[in-house]
Amino acid sequence: MKKLAILLTIFAMIAGCAKGFVKRKVVFTTLFAPGDTISYSIDINRQINVHEKDSVKSYKMKYNLLVTEKVEEVTSNFITITLLIRNASGSVTRNNEPFATQVFNNLKGQVITIRLTHDGSIAYLKGTEKIPTLLGTDAEKLSDDEVFSFLYDYIHPGELKPGSIYRKDIKSGRKVFRYEGIDRSRHEGDMALITFKSSFKSENAGYRGTYPYTQITKGTGTGTIYHLLRDGKLFAGDEKFTIKDTYTFQRFPDLNREVMVYTEVHVKRAYETGGETNE
Repeated sequence: MKKLAILLTIFAMIAGCAKGFVKRKVVFTTLFAPGDTISYSIDINRQINVHEKDSVKSYKMKYNLLVTEKVEEVTSNFITITLLIRNASGSVTRNNEPFATQVFNNLKGQVITIRLTHDGSIAYLKGTEKIPTLLGTDAEKLSDDEVFSFLYDYIHPGELKPGSIYRKDIKSGRKVFRYEGIDRSRHEGDMALITFKSSFKSENAGYRGTYPYTQITKGTGTGTIYHLLRDGKLFAGDEKFTIKDTYTFQRFPDLNREVMVYTEVHVKRAYETGGETNE
């Protein structure tokens, strides 16, 4: 009887796991309709380290954005979306001292326009260049682009089997996605679980004063997406990525510097499509 009880317990555990997560094929669709609205809460933790000659400056940013998405237009080729930053709050420090707190006031009211193809690829992105950065580096700007494209670039219309891998070119890089299965543990409904890895790379040149330099931007990241199947929209997700700018002055090595931008993003749906806020 004792052995039977143990076997029944193990069977119950396995059954519970199967109910909570199943490896089953899924069909993705892009369910966007003009006028639809959704809000997301976006939490961002960012650390920027600047290495220049013998000095190191460390900036830490921790902030929350409440962003409302509105579908403006849907055509056979594109989906046009606007993202309104309704609220922004947080803190910034430089070498552990308060710094540039006005950055959050400047974020409120910013509008970002995104034009998607029906596979989630971003054909047009405008508005992120108005988001204030601490140093104005390419690594910071690319990090801001990534925060907002994270909401869409995982989309893959069509059927996927567990373990299916699909790749997408993104701004200055590429992402590799893997569909893992369906999570049935949440009361909001069945969710497709997607994991991904990202890579970034670009090269540029410029001047600091009259001194020419070459610049290489590189980065990598990983993330997880939960896609709510009943309405075809992102429900929640996390991403961690590091993007680094390396500035090299061929004739003046004392001016060389490195800017490392590490970012953690957590996104969660704030209220339902076309509905009122739950907050």
